[in-house]
Amino acid sequence: MESAQQALPDLPVPFQAPPRSRAKVVFYDGEGRQIERSTRQLFGRALETWEYAGLAGAPDDAVVEVGTLQGGIYLELWEPASNAYRGSHVAQRLSLGVVLFNEGFHIQRKCLQRQGLGLGVVARQVHWAKALGVLRIIAMAGRRHQENGYYTWPRYGFDGPLPAEVRRRLPPGLHYARTVLDLIQCESGRQWWRQHGTPLYVSFDLADGSRSWAVFQHYLRQAGRTAES
Repeated sequence: MESAQQALPDLPVPFQAPPRSRAKVVFYDGEGRQIERSTRQLFGRALETWEYAGLAGAPDDAVVEVGTLQGGIYLELWEPASNAYRGSHVAQRLSLGVVLFNEGFHIQRKCLQRQGLGLGVVARQVHWAKALGVLRIIAMAGRRHQENGYYTWPRYGFDGPLPAEVRRRLPPGLHYARTVLDLIQCESGRQWWRQHGTPLYVSFDLADGSRSWAVFQHYLRQAGRTAES
């Protein structure tokens, strides 16, 4: 039987920085001053173009539109040529600090799915979010229609508590799991979660040495990738 506490390798943090995104960044009409004011309140200064793009995890061919929302900034990205992918994100200051909410990221064209596009977006986003002092990235890991976030986000290091009804259904050997990362740290847990997993809120802890960083870098090494690929 697999160890309930299978160790992950102790990998260096932060990983090698991805290159700056060359995505086109535009402000909502008439919101330039308000965006700069909100950005200074969040990050202590105005941001460079590539930093806005980095917070969105934008690929080079994306357009990123920036606006304000409830005292924070809103970032929407898309691929303009064929609408191949879309995403939206909100950065806000909460009591614990600045948090980035991934409202959604969807690859619309099937030919681009499972090609590393999502992994590249996450690698760029976690790097720039950490560089700008964001504490956590929060996402809804969905499972409906063709969504697979419930499985993919945890593989990238996003963690969240397992719902009580899920814990009651865990098979022998996996009953120790309290969070989704507890569960997927072994092969049997990954296979069970792939089949039985449910939607849940998850977050990536951007602190140095966090479990999120260790899991993400472990995934990159398993996939034979680097953060800049």
